[in-house]
Amino acid sequence: MSPAPPSGAAASAAPSKIAFRDAHVSVYDRGEGRTVGYLHGMLGNPAAHPFLAELAGSGRVLAPCLPGFNDSPPCSDLRSLYDWVVATSEVIDAAGLAGAPFVASSVGAMLALEVAAVRPEAFERLVLVAPLGLWDDDDPVADPFGATLSEQRALLTADPARSAVFFDDEPGRDAAEQVEDGVRRYLTRTSVASLVWPIPEHGLATRIHRVGCPVTLVWGAADRMVPLTYLDRFAALLPNVAGTHVIAGAGHLAEWDRPTEVAACVAEAFAAQA
Repeated sequence: MSPAPPSGAAASAAPSKIAFRDAHVSVYDRGEGRTVGYLHGMLGNPAAHPFLAELAGSGRVLAPCLPGFNDSPPCSDLRSLYDWVVATSEVIDAAGLAGAPFVASSVGAMLALEVAAVRPEAFERLVLVAPLGLWDDDDPVADPFGATLSEQRALLTADPARSAVFFDDEPGRDAAEQVEDGVRRYLTRTSVASLVWPIPEHGLATRIHRVGCPVTLVWGAADRMVPLTYLDRFAALLPNVAGTHVIAGAGHLAEWDRPTEVAACVAEAFAAQA
C-alpha cells in the first residue's frame, strides 16, 4: 500500500524539512505519481543527485537525508547500530513512507535490512544496491577510512567524475559557502564512519532471515568496496529474493555511476508487484 503524501509536500529543487526529535531531517521530493522511497548511501543526497531525477521520471520519489548527512543536522543520540536503526525507522514514519516500496544503497541498504528484520511492515518491497552488513575474512569489504580521499572516491564510483557533486567544491561559491560545504562533507563522512568503521559487520547475518518482503539486489560489476561475490552471499541468506542485477561499468554506488540503468532495474522490480 502506498503511503499518503506528507502534508504540503510539493516537488521542489530544495529539500523540505520534517521534524525529527529536537531538530529536523531534510527530504527531497521529486516527480508525481506512486510514491517510492529512496534511502541514500555513503554520499547522502546532494541536491544534484542524478539518480533522484531518474527515479522521478516514472513516479514520485521521497528521499530523506538521515541525521548528519547533507542538510540534516547530526544527532548526538546515535551511538550504536541500534540507535541508527531506531532513528531510520522514525525517519521513515516522519516522511510518510511506512509501507512504501523502497530503494536503498550501500550503508542505507544495510539500515533498511536491519529495519525490515525487526519491522516487517516497514517496506512493501526493497531494491538494494550493494548493501553492507555481511563480512567474510577471506573476502573482506574495503575500508574507505583507511584510504586517502582520492582512493575513497575510487572505491565508491567507477568514474570519479560521477561523485564530483560531493567531493569537489562547486564553482562560484564564496568562501563562507565553501566552508559550509566542507562541514557538510565532514559530517557526512563522520556519520558513515559511525556505521562502517572499523568493519561494517554488526550481526546482520543472524537477523536477515526475518526480512520477509521481496528484495531485488543490484550490484556494480566494478564494485571495489563490497566485492561482487557478496551478491551471492546476500541472495543465499535472504528468504525472498525477487531478482538480481549486475550493472556493467558501475562501482559501489551503482546508482551514481549508472543512474539510468539502476532506475530501470527499480522500475522492473516495482512493476512486478503491480
